[in-house]
Amino acid sequence: MAYPPVSPKFRANVGGYSAESALRWAGTSARWGAFAGVAGVFLFSQVPIIKERILQKTPFLGWYWKVEEGKK
Repeated sequence: MAYPPVSPKFRANVGGYSAESALRWAGTSARWGAFAGVAGVFLFSQVPIIKERILQKTPFLGWYWKVEEGKK
């Protein structure tokens, strides 16, 4: 019985992660990071620095966080 030639298959990896697994985890990490960023901004939306520097400059939604001078 003749066996087929066996040759080792090498896969490049860094720290045990191959390119395929890194791409899969990158998508998941991006979604969780975006969720955490949006949740953090809305959680701290009443902090004056966040309100003035980030939320009031948001296109199409900045009007919601604008405070008139007399109503502070």
